[in-house]
Amino acid sequence: MLAVSHGRQEMVEALLACGADVNLQDEEGSTALMCACEHGRVETVKLLLAQPPCNISIVDSDGNNAVAIALEAGHSNIAALMYAHLNSTKMQPPGTSPTGTKSPASPKKPN
Repeated sequence: MLAVSHGRQEMVEALLACGADVNLQDEEGSTALMCACEHGRVETVKLLLAQPPCNISIVDSDGNNAVAIALEAGHSNIAALMYAHLNSTKMQPPGTSPTGTKSPASPKKPN
């Protein structure tokens, strides 16, 4: 989280490339995403959200998630980015891929 709070994007990238746990919480329950939200690090938020296991719903010891922290810190642009990410990763309707295109038809079952 030190790399995140100090705006060291290249260090965050290197840590993630080495397998750092994107959802690791410190003693106060904060994650790297929460730290990036608090400090207004938009590019770091984007990088962390791009990691498949990144969990926006984790709460800290005060019960706040990353969206709440972004809003409390006055970074509504980051909160909007996270809402957009949540909407884009919601479960897709049956028969579509995550890109919204039709999936190949499955074989029909005989009656």
